[in-house]
Amino acid sequence: MRAALLGAREQPGSLHVHEAADSDMGRTRPLDSPVLPFLVALTLAALFVLFRWLVAAHRRLGAFVVAGSNFATPARVPKGLPVDSTGGYDGQFYYRLALDPFDLARSAFGIRLDSFSRVERMGYPFLAWLVSGGQHSLVPLALVVVNVVVCGIVALAGGLLAQSAGRHALWGLVFAGYWGYLWTLARDLTELTAAAFVLLGLAALVRQAPVWSGLALLGAVVSKETSVLLIGTLALAILWSRLQPERTDPVGAGDGSIPSGSPPGLASAHLSDHSDLRDLRGLRDLRGRLAPRRSDLAVAIPLLGFVVWELVLWGATGKLPIYKSGQENLGTPLVGLFRGFAHYVPRLFTTASDLWVGELGILLLVVAVALLLLRAAPLEFRALLAVAVLLLLGTATGIWLGDVGFRSLDDAYLMSWLVLLYTRRPVWPQAVLAVLCAVAWGAVFYELVRFI
Repeated sequence: MRAALLGAREQPGSLHVHEAADSDMGRTRPLDSPVLPFLVALTLAALFVLFRWLVAAHRRLGAFVVAGSNFATPARVPKGLPVDSTGGYDGQFYYRLALDPFDLARSAFGIRLDSFSRVERMGYPFLAWLVSGGQHSLVPLALVVVNVVVCGIVALAGGLLAQSAGRHALWGLVFAGYWGYLWTLARDLTELTAAAFVLLGLAALVRQAPVWSGLALLGAVVSKETSVLLIGTLALAILWSRLQPERTDPVGAGDGSIPSGSPPGLASAHLSDHSDLRDLRGLRDLRGRLAPRRSDLAVAIPLLGFVVWELVLWGATGKLPIYKSGQENLGTPLVGLFRGFAHYVPRLFTTASDLWVGELGILLLVVAVALLLLRAAPLEFRALLAVAVLLLLGTATGIWLGDVGFRSLDDAYLMSWLVLLYTRRPVWPQAVLAVLCAVAWGAVFYELVRFI
């Protein structure tokens, strides 16, 4: 089966593992292991946290939470948590949930959730709760540790995907190198956890491990609710690809299921004079294409899990959080982007505006190049990029106005790099974009080490 996949890279729309490609065949590439980008990303994330702890946080891990008195009562929060006289930031809500993820009350431990939509993103605080062993004094450390580790896992999963595309595993660093993730590390946020689960799920998917893929993607949907849109899109793309004639099965072709191409002998059968037999075989072929397969678990597990999770939250809180999160995070397409330009462009040559314009410019360039090279990528990844771009364009105004490295737009960045890595030629655009992303990452690193 794996031999059959060699060379399939030349067929747009096929999602698979590339054992080797063209001139790489038979060549041993040094240090081509996903463990290497994992260790590099882990080290860089740990250094960033260390420098920020020493400089901006003044050796207080609790400062990463960025708790504010608008939502946190200083006299009631756990001992040692600094509370500023501001609104604070989103990390305070994940800190609150990490204290006890089974307590879904609006207010607990001296912290009031700004919205019940916060409880949808339980993956990150739940992992921190596990790491802390339920000890409140260890939660600030656990939140930081989880983010540092999952930053490494993002690079590891990216390395696996890079290898699947016939590239060196070190290309996995471009996924962990999104500058918005430095804000996630700096303020105890959830994007890295969701990204790690998404990329692990996709890496397992192309390796025909649907159960592991489904479990990883389940972790994604309970870490960030917008992940369910990616998984739903993936499911539709897989269904669409099955309905296309003479196309390699996109997922799990080796699982013993009926192949998505025409059945043996059907293509060569001459049925021009037997339309009834042709219709019968066509119906049988369609039923075979739509029949449930083991590979469907990759999308069935997270989609069903998300529905169950929403029902659990509905029963516990009396509300469906997905409605609230949609209202908060989505808006009229392009309105938020234009308002962001109107706010920041007149303030150019200030640090915040220069970073905003520079980061946005690089992000849009990455997306634009990926769209230009879109046709050479697998159908599934093309669909994922399309929905990620639609989400970017429809992002609410408040997110565009936030000076937080566009961390909420990471889906567009990740899906763009998936497309770019699966597009083997030309190579120079990917190299140039990687350098630009590294420059943006370095600039944000410097600023966040200095300021909370």
